[in-house]
Amino acid sequence: MVESMGLEAAHEKPEEAFSVMEPSQEVSSNPLDTPLVECFEWRLVSNRLMTRGCEAAQDMRFYMVVFRSKRREGADSKALYAADANAHEEAKHSGGLLMYWYGSLNERRECFATCIWKSREDALRATKLPKHIEAAMLASQMYEFYRLEKYWLTFSIDGEPRFEDVNGIIAHI
Repeated sequence: MVESMGLEAAHEKPEEAFSVMEPSQEVSSNPLDTPLVECFEWRLVSNRLMTRGCEAAQDMRFYMVVFRSKRREGADSKALYAADANAHEEAKHSGGLLMYWYGSLNERRECFATCIWKSREDALRATKLPKHIEAAMLASQMYEFYRLEKYWLTFSIDGEPRFEDVNGIIAHI
């Protein structure tokens, strides 16, 4: 399987297809447990991939990182948002970031964030950049807990999203 191949040939930038993602109400209210398939209107993305001249959308593979967290009471939100914004800006310039979405805290201080990359190599390169390292170092101070999930994201011929754990386990969460 070729990672994100085909969109450039169709004169479509991958980030344009992912820019139409809309979060569901469920992911905002229950960010720790909402199954990935229910977090966004994935059909909007797959339709855009299919209608932009990319007949082989089901053969594309993207790298997805999911961050589910519970913020500590009294955490310095300003410092966290600033570090996140700086890391996001740095990641955009490093290449390969297709989409980043960060939800709002719910009443239990829980949150869901995700980024989708052209390749795993692009994501790994970004984790070594200074602003990402600074943001990551805040995690132990700012969160009661957090969980990182990493998936290969593909779409079936019918446009349904498929999430495969990078370790090879199919995820239905």
